[in-house]
Amino acid sequence: MSRLHEWGYRQADQAASDLTELLVRTAVGDGGKRVSVHLADQNRQALIVSLSHQTGLTVSDDTVLRELAALGAVSCGSDTAEDGRRVWVVLDL
Repeated sequence: MSRLHEWGYRQADQAASDLTELLVRTAVGDGGKRVSVHLADQNRQALIVSLSHQTGLTVSDDTVLRELAALGAVSCGSDTAEDGRRVWVVLDL
């Protein structure tokens, strides 16, 4: 999570790493050829989003959302669109 460090946040290293790992594993599990991860910060919170780039998926069950919450996400969600499944978390920094 070097980008968070560059932005001055160091307190949530383990939670940010654990959440990002689960987001990427979830996107890879969708079977696409690419995975994107996006990171933003605002008001001492980070938004981390993974995109699977796999079309034709249905909205997943909420198992991964419960896992993300258990890892420290203050908010999380999932949706699908033409560009694939997005799974996102908000983490307090």
